[in-house]
Amino acid sequence: AVVSSQSTGSSGINAEYGNKDKIEKPPPSEVMDVSIDLTRRIIGPMGATVRDIQERTNTEIEIARRSTAVNGIVRLSITGDAKDAAAAKRIIQDILDEGDAPSLVMMIEERFCGLIIGGRGSKIRQLQDSTGTAIKIDKKSEAKDGKVQVVISGSESQCAAAQHEINAIIAESQDEL
Repeated sequence: AVVSSQSTGSSGINAEYGNKDKIEKPPPSEVMDVSIDLTRRIIGPMGATVRDIQERTNTEIEIARRSTAVNGIVRLSITGDAKDAAAAKRIIQDILDEGDAPSLVMMIEERFCGLIIGGRGSKIRQLQDSTGTAIKIDKKSEAKDGKVQVVISGSESQCAAAQHEINAIIAESQDEL
């Protein structure tokens, strides 16, 4: 059996999937370069934010995979008629502008970092996905007086939800001691 190699191109999406009936997508009407740290804010909890934008603007929004990031930036493509795509771009830009400054800073004991980050970052990713925030935890080597800084970015309610979740993880671990 001969297996043909499949081209993945720079987008990381399989170009030759063997689906000849698939209709080729039109080129994106709008393209944005977005910091990888802010993509969660656009996607929102379980994809709710991006789905809402797509439904409200009658567009299709595609965010490149994290593995395609160059210098921490990924490509976001908006496909739809020009007016709708421009409206979607404005909404996305508003979301990005909303979080330019850190919304909430908290200090935690460095011994809790692992609990919040989780194995291979699974817990922090789940926290970010469920709350729609971006969470940055300083490295343990940057700790001051045994505490590290946690910066939570997002809307006020999203940040409060993330802070509540982090505090719950810490409280739960202290109950087990």
